[in-house]
Amino acid sequence: MSQEPEYLKRLRAQQERQGKAAKSASPDRPETGAPQYTAQEHEALRWARELAESTELRSVRNLSGARFAVLVRLQSASGLRFLSVEGIPDRDTLKERVKPGATVGEEVLGAYEVRGGRPVTVAIEEGQVVLKMGQPRLGANPVTPEKMLRKAAAEAETRAKTRFKDRGR
Repeated sequence: MSQEPEYLKRLRAQQERQGKAAKSASPDRPETGAPQYTAQEHEALRWARELAESTELRSVRNLSGARFAVLVRLQSASGLRFLSVEGIPDRDTLKERVKPGATVGEEVLGAYEVRGGRPVTVAIEEGQVVLKMGQPRLGANPVTPEKMLRKAAAEAETRAKTRFKDRGR
């Protein structure tokens, strides 16, 4: 039994609990019970950080399960500008969201298709919003090791069938 007072024991125990909770929380997944993101959603966040360059992302809203992500520059009531990533469930909602003048004090900087792993270029042609899909980013659609092994085995089988036989050797 230690000679330490009871209040110090409780204080240490509380600090250890808080230390473990702080280590388990990350910037993408705060301790408040926010959902854990998939690899594709993490890639969307990387895209947003690259597009934001030196400015940090202040908030991430509705990204879990969203088909599209939009990087938005918002102006707060105090006049400060910050960046936010918003998840958008479908194509029609994305078209409404990126229309010029649709919202006051917000500027859409870019759009990204989460499931396809590619940036979306927004253009206005004849008064209509047109979405053009870009090239997929590397690492946006990770392949599981099991799938890679199955693919390699299938390719080896087709190479074995089409390989030239030894001619008299």
